[in-house]
Amino acid sequence: MKRLFTISGIFMLLLLSQNTFAQEQSKMKSFTFKSDKTKRNLEDKTTIYEGNVMIKNDNISFENAEKVIHNPENGTYTIYHPKNFKIIAAKSVHKTGKKEDSHVIIYNYKEESITF
Repeated sequence: MKRLFTISGIFMLLLLSQNTFAQEQSKMKSFTFKSDKTKRNLEDKTTIYEGNVMIKNDNISFENAEKVIHNPENGTYTIYHPKNFKIIAAKSVHKTGKKEDSHVIIYNYKEESITF
């Protein structure tokens, strides 16, 4: 009888683990990324991607950007001169109105906001 309890306990644990893992997977968003060069700046903890940068996820997509700077601390991608930029979903979209920033788009994935 003791052995049966152990086997059923293990079976129940596997079911709970599988259910938890399935819930975590369903929350994950798709993300496709490509660039020609990558540089890591350890001082300001950013990553700089250069040359034909492409990102596609559940909120935005673009291709052939000259440069993208990823800042994980504030959750942003600063995108320079993207081609075919598309907003798929966003909680907020802001326009700065500054002409000198007309080629720059800031995507905040933590807030799901876009500023251009």
